[in-house]
Amino acid sequence: MTDDRGHDRGHDHRCPMPDGTLLRGRWWEARAGREGARGLVVIRTPYGADLHASTARSWSGRGYHCLVQDVRGRYRSEGAWSPYAHEHDDGTHVLDRLTAEHPGLPVVLYGASYAAHAALEAARAARGAGEGAVAAVIALVPALGLAETAWNTDGEPQIRHRIGWWHEHGRTRRPAPPLPPDELDRRTAQAHEYGVIEAADHWGWTPEERAAWRRLWTAPPIDLSARYGRITAPLLVVSGDEDFFHHDARRLADAWNAPSHFATGPWGHLLVGGVTDGALRARIAGAGGLKHVIDPWLSAHGLPGAPAEWTGILAPASAPPAAPRTRSVLDPVSGAWRHERTADG
Repeated sequence: MTDDRGHDRGHDHRCPMPDGTLLRGRWWEARAGREGARGLVVIRTPYGADLHASTARSWSGRGYHCLVQDVRGRYRSEGAWSPYAHEHDDGTHVLDRLTAEHPGLPVVLYGASYAAHAALEAARAARGAGEGAVAAVIALVPALGLAETAWNTDGEPQIRHRIGWWHEHGRTRRPAPPLPPDELDRRTAQAHEYGVIEAADHWGWTPEERAAWRRLWTAPPIDLSARYGRITAPLLVVSGDEDFFHHDARRLADAWNAPSHFATGPWGHLLVGGVTDGALRARIAGAGGLKHVIDPWLSAHGLPGAPAEWTGILAPASAPPAAPRTRSVLDPVSGAWRHERTADG
């Protein structure tokens, strides 16, 4: 299937869950064809599978099949949408199906923001999907959980940001129009006046929507070591110096019990696409952008990707079970990447 510019739009993909819910997505065949595929990338997103076509095509060009799936209750997938509630169980069953349909193919779990949470939860569930099925996890600007998105690192509530996101993405199958700035100001003021939970009583939300809003603000923080400590797949975390989840991204890389690599640079939650300074964008492009990190990291772990000299730092510093901690930092002034082991790597 192609769009009006002749680009591959992928094929419809359906994955039934044990409770009868049908999860839908788009499937892109590896450019080398089914028999030539060298891996499988899974992206589970609340932001619309069709909107990830260019990302999926880039994975197809690397030699991977790529599934981009709408999470439960969003876009074309059936069920009730409840942020951060279903990705572990649904991720388990999706991996069960894919590894049965494509035995022997290494799986890369990939996602940005909420989709990074979905990738991590699928990795946590991978023990039920076949030994060794998940070969790598790539989490970009991860939004790790309810509490991690509700509160900043100083324990202050992210009121304005969460009101805006929850109105637009947290309640309905498809995004609602963003709140106008004056309405967002009004609701933020109400949250300060009445309390962040009680303020939702004034917004015309349903009882179910208000209950979900309460769940956001009362959720406990995640113990990352306890939650993800049994995962054996290597992890690549891509953050941004200006991202409001930057601290959590670093904590995730530090808590990982297998090899982890942390990459960051002068961007925010929208990554390089959100950089508006033309000169800075040019320096980032001249340094190879994020592909300069992602492809060599894949290659270093035996997956399709372009190797590079710097990946020598990814070799373990000592015999197993030590898990190396490494990082890449893009300097905004020189426009050059720096690759190094961290102190505990």
